Amino acid sequence: MADFNRIFEEVENLDRERIMEIMRDLINIDTTVPPGNSYRKYVNAISPYFKELGYNLEEVNVPEELIKQIPYPLEGQRINLVATKEFNQKKYVTFCGHMDVVPATDDGNQKWRFPPFEATMIKSGKIYGRGVGDNKGSMICLILALRLLEKLNLTPKYNIRVLNCTDEEIGFYPGIRYLTEQGYLKGTVFCIDYSIEPMILIGTSGCLDIEVKTIGRSSHSGLSLLGVNALEEMVPILVELIELKKKVELRQSKDIPGFPDPKTKEKRNLSPLFNLDVIKSGEKANIIPDLCTLTINRRVIPEESIEDVKKEISDAIERGRANCKALDVKTTFKYSYPALKVDINSPEVQKIKKVIQLVHKIPEEKIRLMGMNLTFDVGFVAQILKTQEIIIRGVATAGSNTHGVNETIRLKDIKKFVKEIIIFLCVDI
Repeated sequence: MADFNRIFEEVENLDRERIMEIMRDLINIDTTVPPGNSYRKYVNAISPYFKELGYNLEEVNVPEELIKQIPYPLEGQRINLVATKEFNQKKYVTFCGHMDVVPATDDGNQKWRFPPFEATMIKSGKIYGRGVGDNKGSMICLILALRLLEKLNLTPKYNIRVLNCTDEEIGFYPGIRYLTEQGYLKGTVFCIDYSIEPMILIGTSGCLDIEVKTIGRSSHSGLSLLGVNALEEMVPILVELIELKKKVELRQSKDIPGFPDPKTKEKRNLSPLFNLDVIKSGEKANIIPDLCTLTINRRVIPEESIEDVKKEISDAIERGRANCKALDVKTTFKYSYPALKVDINSPEVQKIKKVIQLVHKIPEEKIRLMGMNLTFDVGFVAQILKTQEIIIRGVATAGSNTHGVNETIRLKDIKKFVKEIIIFLCVDI
């Protein structure tokens, strides 16, 4: 029988400097993608932590022909690290996290308090750095938890596999997709990403980008009748797309709760999103533009078929095209992440629910079940393995500002997540 008091006491006594040693080892490596050219350096840095715990390590490269499907300027090999340790158990758990981070740009006038690729802890216990919340901080929590298992001589109820994966932040062909296709994921899938708050993510969106180009004919603005204005001829298409947007965003998931309506505060289930995000056309006021490019971001909820989504967008574009004089209209679809639905009643998801109650000291009704229009690379896992038993937990909070300036996590949340991992692995509840 696990001694909860001993486990919690050991976690609370984790040494700040030991934590920061690992933080500096991993956060200080700039794994920004694109280009993602530091995966080799990152794998070299994190491998010793698993090796010293007796894990067998394997490096798996995504093949070049698959990398070419990612429409970004990438550099270097896409090296994924697989760490495995057998504990003579019948069940497996596969923890998965990603090595890549988004660029650490300044946000308008806001600046980083500390260099983003130098992990920094302040007196209050806040830790700053790109990737502390998304997603290196959660992997550091896992390493801390696995170390404490050894120290406390605890035997997990599972054989453990840990994946450090590439290119989650850009999708299309992230490392976890290839690892899943090659059979590396075993047992329960535990995605160590996202939030430590008392909630269970039970649905996420897929992501589809659509690029629409109207082709015109350039001319002098003073002789505009000789040209075809690609920007103006985009307008009828925009009208149809805006009408479609209104219809799409009225839809709701059957059973995945979402955020309340921000205007009416009315409760709503997870809804798809349809965003007209970028429009580019023209170079100079005295030249009629011969090209206009519109980029749309469509968030797809689990109940929607991606083929149906593409068709209704294509149909709207064709209706607009019938009312415009563009010489040609070209449409490109880029589907970067599939949607994900989690079965809240599956045994391991029910278990993490009990773990959250125990660690956060709250009743079951205080745990929120939520769907969000975020995207996760484990959507590929759900799609390929046809599973809805996926746990998504991490160390970030609503205040972590992941992907933003001054990304941060808190020492107290590191300790909470370490406790959750240990209890999940070692206790039958």
